[in-house]
Amino acid sequence: MDLPPSGKTVTIRDLAKRLQLSHATVSMALRDNPKIALKTRQRVREEAESSGYRPDPMLSALAAYRQMKKPSLYHGTIAWVFNNCTRASLLSIPLYRQYYEGACRRANELGYRIDEYYIREPDMRAPRLSNILQARGVQGILLPPQPRLGLELDMRWDLFSTVAFGFSLLAPRHHVISSTQYRNSIMAVECLINLGYERIGFFGNTEFDDRTDGNFSAGIHTATKNLPSSRKIPPLLTRENSKLPKTIAEIRKWIARWKIDAVVCVTGMQELLTQAGFQIPEDFAVALLNTQDEFQEFAGIDEQGFRTGAAAVDYVVGMIHRGERGIPQAPIQLLMEGKWRDGATAPTLVT
Repeated sequence: MDLPPSGKTVTIRDLAKRLQLSHATVSMALRDNPKIALKTRQRVREEAESSGYRPDPMLSALAAYRQMKKPSLYHGTIAWVFNNCTRASLLSIPLYRQYYEGACRRANELGYRIDEYYIREPDMRAPRLSNILQARGVQGILLPPQPRLGLELDMRWDLFSTVAFGFSLLAPRHHVISSTQYRNSIMAVECLINLGYERIGFFGNTEFDDRTDGNFSAGIHTATKNLPSSRKIPPLLTRENSKLPKTIAEIRKWIARWKIDAVVCVTGMQELLTQAGFQIPEDFAVALLNTQDEFQEFAGIDEQGFRTGAAAVDYVVGMIHRGERGIPQAPIQLLMEGKWRDGATAPTLVT
């Protein structure tokens, strides 16, 4: 039961020998695997710390490489937790559906399965869901965007590796994956300028701007701040619950007052522009900040939802392998770069 001589690297087998545990048990405990009793995990961690154990990065890389080369056998389940909305309502949003499909595809490639759970079902509450996930051996959770801003989730986060999509969950603060909404807004304005447009305005609503942490409006501000004052157009941000006639009147006044030749907006807002009586692109160009396959005629930014969903799985699986559970002390933001897509709604004006 003696530790290795001074100067010798402490290995998992050394820890296992001293603790009279199996090599596999110690390895899983160091990864904080919930299949190992909490008391045993704490005992292993204490011994590892006191003996100076450090994981070998080369061996970890080799293990990851070997795992990648193996056929995709089943390794476990990742929970996709819907909060206060039906599956149909969430996946009817093209970007969110891409998140889900990209996550399922990548999980399958890595030997995992995505299972859906609904935290707001009549007989379901967050503590009960935590118990169910633990009983089923679920170690990872993906949280899609919340149905509204300011929601909180009170689960046994210490049991799970968790990644959230977007910024709509108020608490707790998990690692987040999102598109580079700030950079995408700048890209959209720059591309429109290169196409010959000079008077570019941002049209959105306050609720959506809050849900995206103000990234879209901040990007528009940055992209236009150095333009001549005559070309700086204040954004039009309506309220989601505004009455339609009032919103239509605001749109018409905004377009006329600022002589706008291009509008940047998110999907759905372009419908209000046509309801206000404008023809696109005859009256002005339109670029969507989150254009999808359903809107192929529209120019704008492809947020690459499939890749975002896949990247979320990559990160949560990595957390599982590293034994990272619970609410992170320093949450990380993973950002997926968007791509400009040409479309009929923003024809080139430059000769």
